[in-house]
Amino acid sequence: MQRETIITALTGARRVILRSLVFIGLAGTAGFIFSRHILCLMIRATGVRLYYLAVQEVFFSSMKLALFAGVFFALPFVFFLAWNELKDLYRMKKAYGGLLVFAATVLFYGGAVFCYFIVLPSGVKFLVAGYESALVKAMISMDRYITFCSMMIFAFGATFEVPLILLALGKLGIVKSGMLVRTRRYAILGIVIASALITPTPDVYNLMLLAVPMYIFYEIGIILVKMVQKKGDG
Repeated sequence: MQRETIITALTGARRVILRSLVFIGLAGTAGFIFSRHILCLMIRATGVRLYYLAVQEVFFSSMKLALFAGVFFALPFVFFLAWNELKDLYRMKKAYGGLLVFAATVLFYGGAVFCYFIVLPSGVKFLVAGYESALVKAMISMDRYITFCSMMIFAFGATFEVPLILLALGKLGIVKSGMLVRTRRYAILGIVIASALITPTPDVYNLMLLAVPMYIFYEIGIILVKMVQKKGDG
């Protein structure tokens, strides 16, 4: 029975990946067409001036930006496809699944918006204006800027999913609320370390921009796991 469940899960994961690639490809194509507009939005967040250091850099950077945009805009469909496969496997109610997909989408894009409007401007300002001088001038390549901004946006979007990740683990019985409470101090340490690695600057202000929301989401996750446990006990 366990083997059949594993095979079913792997088959479902394969379907999700293949269908997700179709949505990502379509969104990526649109992203390539509008890559110049997307790049303008990225530059507007920080106000930096970009340069290209090789003849082919603009084209390949536009391709990379299109890939990031494809994944970014296809995520709601990916969440829906994943739920559609999991709902039968874990006997999830349709209303709950729709709510989870909506919550996952809102949390991810909420983290992305938070990064775009708050973290990127302050982080890039610190890194560029803080170290630029009459002798040292910033010359930021288009390719590296796109990679930097995209990775930051995805990192913040992913970290905002912490409550739903904990809820899923609680639903599967992998974690318990008591365990999360007992390991809170280690979770805080992990959050600080992760925030220091993800945020682009070494200052405390930018670190706290990620660490505080992550800790709040951790506490929300504990509450959600408690609710799942009570419902299971009931």
